[in-house]
Amino acid sequence: MKRLSLAVALLLTSCGLAVAQDTAAPAKAPAKTEAKSEATLKVGDPAPALTIEKWIKGEPVTGFESGRVYVVEFWATWCGPCIASMPHLTHLQKQYKDQGLTIIGVTTGDPNNSLKAVEKMVQDKGDVMGYTVAWDKERTTSTAFMKAARQSGIPCSFVVDKAGKIAYIGHPMFLDMVLPETIAGTWDAKTGGEKISQAEKDLSGLYRSMRGDPSEAIAAIDAFEKKYPTLSDLSTKIKYNAQLMAGDAGAYITGEKLLAKHIEAKDAEGLNELAWTIVDPQGDVKNKNIEFALKAAQEANRLSGEKDAAILDTLARCWFIKGEKSKAIEIQKKAISFAKGNMKAELEDVLAEYEGSK
Repeated sequence: MKRLSLAVALLLTSCGLAVAQDTAAPAKAPAKTEAKSEATLKVGDPAPALTIEKWIKGEPVTGFESGRVYVVEFWATWCGPCIASMPHLTHLQKQYKDQGLTIIGVTTGDPNNSLKAVEKMVQDKGDVMGYTVAWDKERTTSTAFMKAARQSGIPCSFVVDKAGKIAYIGHPMFLDMVLPETIAGTWDAKTGGEKISQAEKDLSGLYRSMRGDPSEAIAAIDAFEKKYPTLSDLSTKIKYNAQLMAGDAGAYITGEKLLAKHIEAKDAEGLNELAWTIVDPQGDVKNKNIEFALKAAQEANRLSGEKDAAILDTLARCWFIKGEKSKAIEIQKKAISFAKGNMKAELEDVLAEYEGSK
């Protein structure tokens, strides 16, 4: 069972909203006609009002106060990249709270995203979602922001500056480049947007370099970090993977930094990713440090309440590689008890592998 890396999930990735927004038959108008329609909400425009049915977490925001900065981020429970962005948003909220920042995660109803599911996820995530969360009222807020700005994928963030105007529209991974200057009142949407566009291209280049010589990729990542120091959290994740592929001695120094950050953020998924990258049987990691993988997997399991099937599966794999067959089988059975759908069958195949090993 192969899992995408967290960094890959974040790389300009979004979940399409077409099905979620409209379950009726598709319009007959050709795609080209749709593409020509212009956005009615753009950077520099006054931010639309928030129309919220229920504030699920945090204090209600009745309006955008002058002198404060807001991030309105659209997400859903079924969106993997949205979930991967949650620790990052929490970090930003903590970092800039005292400077007048409020982050609002807005989600809306669709066939796969109910209020009940949202409330459960917010409760389960706890401190991992350390910002305000709101339930849209009949898609009113989504229409005012997402549809008006012609944004079709999530996660998508809108930064509202101190004057109540839209300063940025785009993926939350680039908020680190936007927020410091917006809070300081020095953000220039034109030049800032150009810098972000270039960062996107350079980031894509890093992933292309990962397909070749990992040692060369590490050098490219180092250059990226010097050019974009505010995106170091993202580039560190990429470097970790590149160093593991290259057998670089610094891989676990980088890994320890990520481990500490994920533990502080109570990010079980991030910890699980650190471990799985090492023990993935379909992976190509040189110099596997199983003790490090086990430590990350155990922390992930603790933070998830020992009830997450994927994390338990990773932990079982760690013990199996260490030669602790009986412990691996015990944990794998527990993983199966929490698994659903296709995942359950996959985990049962892994259990058969453990039980059939010599």
